[in-house]
Amino acid sequence: MKTLVAYYSRTGNTKRVAEALAETLNADIEAIVSDTKDKGMGRLAMQAFLRVHAKIAQTTNDPASYDLVVVGSPVWAGKMSSPIRTYLAQNKDEFTSVAFFCTHGQPGSEGSAKMLESMETLSGKKSAGMLDVAANDVESAAYVEKAKRFAAALLELPSSQ
Repeated sequence: MKTLVAYYSRTGNTKRVAEALAETLNADIEAIVSDTKDKGMGRLAMQAFLRVHAKIAQTTNDPASYDLVVVGSPVWAGKMSSPIRTYLAQNKDEFTSVAFFCTHGQPGSEGSAKMLESMETLSGKKSAGMLDVAANDVESAAYVEKAKRFAAALLELPSSQ
């Protein structure tokens, strides 16, 4: 299964999870680059809360050429990051199959589950899987095992997924 892991990361947490997933899935990886990088966290959270689309750089990989695209975003104000909102909106007609993951600072938060569902809605596709990783999992390296389990489940999907 040809797979792409596409992600946006401001602090590096989402990037670390994306790299672990890409390695386990033997996938290509694409960082979504945005002009929001140098803006303050308060402004970024407000953009996410208001569901603003960010300007993103042209991506290198065409999602239509992949069997599965795994998309990752940090959770900001209970919402997906603006760069990922833009990426999903721009590519929703290109996805064959999608899965989603998020990173966040509040373990056990309902916000991450709702955000993952909103990623699914915006993509226009039923998700092949969802992974929620708390910041303390990234700090303790527990995310590696979570990423491996998630990737293994994705690899077991029928090829028509």
